Amino acid sequence: MSTAPDLSVADRAIHGRIMRGLRLVTVPFPHLAGLVAAVRVEIDERVPTMGVFASGRLLANPSFTARLSGDDLVFVLAHELLHLALRTHDRARGSATLEFNYAHDYIINDMLRHALGTTKIPAGGLDMQGARERSAEDIVLEMRRTGSYMSSRTQVWEGQAVTVEQVLGAARQAPAGAMGDALDAQRERELFPEDSADQAERARAIRDLAGRGMVLAKAMGALRGRGDSPGGQQQSVLAQRGFFHTPWHIALQAWLEGAAPGERTFNRASRRGNDYGDVVMPGRKRHSWMLNVILDTSASMSDDIPKALGAIADFCDAAGVDEIRVVQCDTVVTSDEVLSPAALADYQISGYGGSDLTPALAALADDPRVSSAIIITDGDITYPNEPVPYAVLWALPKASASFQPSYGRVIVMQEHVPQKWGPLL
Repeated sequence: MSTAPDLSVADRAIHGRIMRGLRLVTVPFPHLAGLVAAVRVEIDERVPTMGVFASGRLLANPSFTARLSGDDLVFVLAHELLHLALRTHDRARGSATLEFNYAHDYIINDMLRHALGTTKIPAGGLDMQGARERSAEDIVLEMRRTGSYMSSRTQVWEGQAVTVEQVLGAARQAPAGAMGDALDAQRERELFPEDSADQAERARAIRDLAGRGMVLAKAMGALRGRGDSPGGQQQSVLAQRGFFHTPWHIALQAWLEGAAPGERTFNRASRRGNDYGDVVMPGRKRHSWMLNVILDTSASMSDDIPKALGAIADFCDAAGVDEIRVVQCDTVVTSDEVLSPAALADYQISGYGGSDLTPALAALADDPRVSSAIIITDGDITYPNEPVPYAVLWALPKASASFQPSYGRVIVMQEHVPQKWGPLL
């Protein structure tokens, strides 16, 4: 955490107040302690209120900070740290940055309202009841659909009340990041050219701290609802085969009949069909084809992933699948690769963060070759409301009464119990 060199007496007092406020943030949010220690606080009148760069540099306007009560200051500081924890800067790349910044503002403020037990968002902050239960992408879509009458602010803190449409319309004429509080890297280089060389390295260190903090938060149960950030964790997983078999294999095969090339034939029986004794499944005439799989790698799936990988490998043996495209996703696509079924035996899993499969479904939607995809998930996810342009099969390791998607078919990967046959009479 930074000191306060070359500051006036008044600004030094403001700096010290922010330092104390950051320490108080760690009381309700101990998982943010690493970020608290890493952020560099600078008193700067070039920002109207407060904002943070991905490098961990936090800028605070002295007049704005002085107007905040002690509790409100803790709220605002926690808000800025959660932009780092939820990696707002990274997730907004390739999209309308200000829209995504505002969507995360709504989510973060609702999370803090819930966690801190406050009824009002301080400093005129952006306010949307229930935003913490939604994905940023979903809120962005609502902002675009209803922007002409959806209320917002001209800036995140102490902004004038306007509509979303007015804010985003003005943003098109303004410098990048001019009204958001998740400040972009280009602006940091412009404001602080003397130390831009280590900016990227500092941002990487902050991302690592954010990932560890979010893992700790989930372990402590500090974040309610489904997560909203990628996990940044990796683990080599051994596929556990033979746990799931009929009826899910049969349901999966029936669903894929229209997508897989080559007709069914008993001349090439399933290579694993006789392993179980309860069914012999027809194989396929040999044509190379690829199975598209989206694998939910959120933290809640950690116990189910090994069995799910084994189930997919079992199915590929039975159906004659030669290649699998596996798209791993927690809240971002962490891996998108084509591999053989045998490669699933010992497979590197990346993620273990939040639960938003929107990026993975969008990635397959952008590929015109994809006509169908299997999505392996526990159902505790965010996903696009609008149907994707390919057939979807949701495969759940366990039944979930609450998961009722508006498109696609849902099957449960029921565990296989080997049948013991008695003597034939």
